[in-house]
Amino acid sequence: MIDPAVEGFVAGDCRAEEAKVEAEVDVSRSGSTEGDADKMGGVEPEGAAAASSSAALMASGFVAAAGKAKAEVLGVPRLSYGGAEVSFGRAEASDLFALLSTSREGVSTEGIIDTLWPGDGERGGRLLESAVRQLNQVMRQASGLAVGVKFVVKARQRRQLAAAYFDVDYWRFEDAFVRAGTAKEEPARVAALHEMLALYRGPLLAGRDDLWVLPLRQAAQRQAVDAAERLAELVRVSDPDRALDVLRLAVERIDPHSEMLWCLLMSIQGELGRQLAVRRSFELLRERLAEIDAVPSAHARQMYVRLVR
Repeated sequence: MIDPAVEGFVAGDCRAEEAKVEAEVDVSRSGSTEGDADKMGGVEPEGAAAASSSAALMASGFVAAAGKAKAEVLGVPRLSYGGAEVSFGRAEASDLFALLSTSREGVSTEGIIDTLWPGDGERGGRLLESAVRQLNQVMRQASGLAVGVKFVVKARQRRQLAAAYFDVDYWRFEDAFVRAGTAKEEPARVAALHEMLALYRGPLLAGRDDLWVLPLRQAAQRQAVDAAERLAELVRVSDPDRALDVLRLAVERIDPHSEMLWCLLMSIQGELGRQLAVRRSFELLRERLAEIDAVPSAHARQMYVRLVR
């Protein structure tokens, strides 16, 4: 059974598009060309209902717990409290928040300074204390909580965001990743994988080019790609259209250059006898790989030839 909290991740738009491809329907577009189509294989909303459905597909699927700030760092970072945007006046506070949001257990004082202000010595320590004060001040103003409330706490020589006041999508993503790997029952695994995909709005801390972010970003992307593959495999027999929905969204939102995802997509389309959809997917695979100066592998080309015979 699909977790209703993340049901919006998969919907009928992709299925409708695939039916259009199969029927070779040429849908006219006012003022646009095929090249303007959505990266998800040319899927385009049709009417208000479809547009609303498309918006739901791209929604985070993340509702913060009552009384907590909502911290979204999967995709473009966003912090809000009670629906109101929260921003920091100083770069060091924003940098500290970004770093601490990637570790529920927190980071040592030395680790923070070495990561954010390497080589600054004593100045790095002063910047850290200034960042903590600024972050606490901003969050107190946003929440209306008492002056004594600390949003950044220190435990065992580690600074961390107080879990009592922050709900972070990346923390939920990591929890769901663990559940997906340890759940004994398939419905629980499916629900955990769905939650991972619903939470993944885009690259971790998108827009930040800090060197410390890159390995974490790559790891989160690999986890999301793995979740899409595992979920598609779990449901491909019982609900192949849902498996296709997941894969189409994965090659748009997670990794458009993942040949593995595209090949799995084509494989399921081939099983359903949708040769025109297979041709379109292979064309899109070639286009995406060309963006990084690559071409489909021999394996992908052989699969394509076998499926369209």
